[in-house]
Amino acid sequence: MWRLSSSQDAYKVASFCLWIGAYGCIANAPVFSLFIEPEMATLGNNLGLYVGFPMMALVLLDLILGWKWQKATWGRIFLGLAAMFELMRRAESGNSYGEFLLMACTLALLFAFFKIIKNAIASRQGFKKHSIVLGFYVGLMVASLWSINTTFALLWNSLTLLTFGGYLYFAA
Repeated sequence: MWRLSSSQDAYKVASFCLWIGAYGCIANAPVFSLFIEPEMATLGNNLGLYVGFPMMALVLLDLILGWKWQKATWGRIFLGLAAMFELMRRAESGNSYGEFLLMACTLALLFAFFKIIKNAIASRQGFKKHSIVLGFYVGLMVASLWSINTTFALLWNSLTLLTFGGYLYFAA
């Protein structure tokens, strides 16, 4: 993301989305179950799935396609996603809406990644040290998903999301 644009608003929104994901991981880690109420863990799941993931897909599309949305637009998107979640929940269509969001966001992310790789190859950008370190870190994050210990996987993923979110926030 730092190669694509100098859009500070997109960086801050991306860091917010990553921190929402980190909250969802921490809230659902078994080691913290004594300290966090089940309602707060559910809040973390819902925020991550219905708000954080779609906003992260939109951030990447914003950066790739050059939309350059401002803070007010991102705030409206956040409120719209939260309102849509509540409407779908009350209409008892939450599961279908969640499945649709996951499919649509996954397709948007795949498109954004394709454009990023295509642009990097076209401009002949080589891999730098930070790209290798970030790739290794993300690889460990994905590898931890197959861990026998759920607490380790959730804590590692939350640490990764907090690190990336902090980097993007302070890079803005």
